[in-house]
Amino acid sequence: MPIGEFSERSGLSAKRLRSYAAAGLLVPAAVDSSSGYRYYGPGQLRDAQLIDALRAAGVPLVDIFSLLRDPSTERLEEWAELIDIDASQRQDALRAARRLIDAGHDVPSAIETREQTMPVLTAAARTDIGRVRENNEDVALCLDHVVAVADGMGGHAGGEVAAALAIALIDAAFTGQSVDELVAGVRAANRAIAERAHTAGLEGMGTTICAAGAVAGGLVAVVNVGDSRAYLLRDGELRQLTDDHSLTAELVRRGELTEAEAAEHPHRNVLTRALGVGTTVDVDSALYEVRPGDRLLLCTDGLFNELAADEIAAVLDSTPDAAAVADALVDRAVAHGGHDNVTAVVADIRR
Repeated sequence: MPIGEFSERSGLSAKRLRSYAAAGLLVPAAVDSSSGYRYYGPGQLRDAQLIDALRAAGVPLVDIFSLLRDPSTERLEEWAELIDIDASQRQDALRAARRLIDAGHDVPSAIETREQTMPVLTAAARTDIGRVRENNEDVALCLDHVVAVADGMGGHAGGEVAAALAIALIDAAFTGQSVDELVAGVRAANRAIAERAHTAGLEGMGTTICAAGAVAGGLVAVVNVGDSRAYLLRDGELRQLTDDHSLTAELVRRGELTEAEAAEHPHRNVLTRALGVGTTVDVDSALYEVRPGDRLLLCTDGLFNELAADEIAAVLDSTPDAAAVADALVDRAVAHGGHDNVTAVVADIRR
């Protein structure tokens, strides 16, 4: 049935249906190739209403994915308990706020508030198609609590779809609670990409992902799959936070190749991990202590394959303007050859 009729029968607006399709939750049964008009099957009515009910209850997208695959009232009871716990914690927070107001302008010490302190990311992103590729399959996420880059693969349509879906799931999954949220978002993205590839005829599509999110206690959670990277610049010193999941990187770590040899190796672009190529995926994750003045860089391989680490560090340390730095990094990578899409997200740590 056309989207208009499906919208009327399900009780969901067309806009909401499109948002669920973009997140990979409710993929149309068919899409007209010329008009882009969407069609749904009668069997999708229950899923549409179930998704909408769960979203209204505040259930995260990553958990909705799992429930659609394995419907269980026991899972609903677990979420109901979590909602009760969350409501209780919010009430406790409001009572604490009332006490602070009643106490006047007395401010708790840094020690008392350290665990509640969450970094803020002042971030800017820039992406460029480069000089060789016919389309840009890189996608970036740039918010004040989470940043990410994804480098899609799989052809003209597939790579863009996979990267965009990964970024959408990271955005939906991460609320700043823990590194586990980022990991759950990556795993949900892996499943969604694999399922989309099968249903949409985009076999072979996939993407890398690298994401960093602010969590309480002055920490940043970092996750990655593939060869998109995260760096930390502190006091002029650049540190790579992530390990590449590529054939040559594995050989370098085992001592079988040098960095110089890896850069010229014929299989330097072969990934050992990516989202969408299997039903499960191993996700690297870690927590890092950060402080005001630190600067994060998340980038795709189109950047670090063109620029040496010392040049990246020099540009990152050149100006306090994150947007100007992102522009300068991408412009230099393109000027050095631009053999791939290039994306950089620069995020400054604030409190």
